[in-house]
Amino acid sequence: MKKILLIIVFILIKPAYATTSIEEPHTVEIGNIGGEYADLVIEAIDNNLQKYGYIAISKPAKNHQENIDKLKAGTISSAFIPLDIAAFNLTAENDPEENLLLIGGKVAPKVFFCVAYKGSNIKSYSDLINNDSSLKISVGNKNSITARTFHNLAELEPKLQNFKLYYESTTKIELNRLLSGRRDLVCFTSIPDPDNELINMVSGHGELSFITIEQPSFAESKIGKIRIYDILEIPVTNGFLGFNQEKVKTLVTWLSVVVNEKQMDQKLLNSLTSVVMKPDLFLSHSFAYKTKKLFNMAVTQIKEMVK
Repeated sequence: MKKILLIIVFILIKPAYATTSIEEPHTVEIGNIGGEYADLVIEAIDNNLQKYGYIAISKPAKNHQENIDKLKAGTISSAFIPLDIAAFNLTAENDPEENLLLIGGKVAPKVFFCVAYKGSNIKSYSDLINNDSSLKISVGNKNSITARTFHNLAELEPKLQNFKLYYESTTKIELNRLLSGRRDLVCFTSIPDPDNELINMVSGHGELSFITIEQPSFAESKIGKIRIYDILEIPVTNGFLGFNQEKVKTLVTWLSVVVNEKQMDQKLLNSLTSVVMKPDLFLSHSFAYKTKKLFNMAVTQIKEMVK
């Protein structure tokens, strides 16, 4: 009888014990402005962060500065931010108490492309400086990485002043305006993948071409000791089995993870650092891994222009 009672007590206690002994994973919101590429990177972070007891989810915002403001206010504790925006905000003036912290440095590359009509006299970035007429340049949405990067380039190169920017969000339509003569240049940012729709659309068109961007001064812009921009040769076609790829030398900007160190639990900070700095972070998603692999191939094929 005593044995039966012990069994009954064990059965009644076991579910309660099991419930209290298994700790639910904590949710970590990562602010970003959306997009397939950012979502893939956050997914890779989530897949690797789960073993530390955390689940990472995307927290959409209208623009990157909104995420910075949320970080400062403590509304979110981490965000996916372009390095140039991080550089602007991680200063003594904008972050006097040093609450913001850059995790892992350069996390994911995005390439800045500019497209011209093949019959025009614009072949490289230097042609923009030496052009006498006011150029009509499309840079996408006003809060986009493309628009901000172009503004940064104009600040780094004082000679680049003779242009008018057009903020149209649909790059495909802008390429048609380029062919119609209503734009002189269409710029956009993309993952470094020749199979990307926009890259493929330009490289496969007989009347369009990517211009070369290789001003050394652009690679001098830094956050601490990390260069915000790199100038690299990027494949724009697949070639045959990876050989004889067409490439363009252009600007590569970076996305990074920024946290509010004062608002983040130390265990989470250590875990997030371990994940973001993993060399095989993207192995958890084949497409993201392919993107990083393509970029690494580009890095090995060109020497650094600025040391």
